[in-house]
Amino acid sequence: MTTQPALHGEDGYLTIHGLRHHYLRWGSVDNEPLVLLHGLMNNARYWEHIAERFVDRWCVYAPDLRGHGESEHAPGGYLVWAFAMDLRGFVEEMDLEAFDLVAHSIGSRIAMAYARDHSHRLKHLVLADMGPQMADQGARGIRRSTGEAQKAPGFATEAEAIEHFARLYPGRDRDFLLRQVYASLQLDEATGNLVFRFDPAIHQATGRGAIVEIPYLWESLEHITCPTLVIRAEKSKVLSPEIAEEMVRRLPNGRLIEIADAGHQVPLHQPEAFSRAVREFLES
Repeated sequence: MTTQPALHGEDGYLTIHGLRHHYLRWGSVDNEPLVLLHGLMNNARYWEHIAERFVDRWCVYAPDLRGHGESEHAPGGYLVWAFAMDLRGFVEEMDLEAFDLVAHSIGSRIAMAYARDHSHRLKHLVLADMGPQMADQGARGIRRSTGEAQKAPGFATEAEAIEHFARLYPGRDRDFLLRQVYASLQLDEATGNLVFRFDPAIHQATGRGAIVEIPYLWESLEHITCPTLVIRAEKSKVLSPEIAEEMVRRLPNGRLIEIADAGHQVPLHQPEAFSRAVREFLES
């Protein structure tokens, strides 16, 4: 294990179901555990600016999902059941008897599948801007983004990469941006460019396999007994008001909030409002 200053997170590695998984941890292990799940094409470092808002009370864990960041690519595929089994393995390896779980985008689908059978371990569950199915416009947009990312040449220089992440995380310093660059990108020896680390095969997570998962995930909501907060971004094209309301109707203990002036990447667009809503819920 390589240790970094606590604010930056400490790296850890586990082998789960034969795959090497990477995770980050912020805060004291004596604090209550909080697990953060990122979305498609992102990685654990996505959460750094959110994790720093919780380390006063929580020990924050963020795994790289299979096929993302430093976690290994998965020949077995990227269906929601496989991701959920990875999460179960992570929880067991870290010996988290009871914890809070906050998930964004595809991470929310994983969290639903996990919580279906394990909500007794969850003190609180947050599902941010994705439901069992996506609004049609959002689904098309995510599939298009995944396809474009697979074909993208990457960044010719470190400066170009830093500029990209500076747009995502406005106002953050160069050290923060460099951590984002090296968590998200790797050198392509054929072109000399910095390209995204994620496995191109992750398009499976939004393809036909994801359509088959929809009824399973809708039913899963009815089995999630822990307090659950559904967060919808006001400008989201992924989670429609109708889907969000139906999620809360099916959840035994669900509630819904909408965060103003935010699109699907709500933790990036409105980090303060997102963190405040999550914290108030976790402390309720």
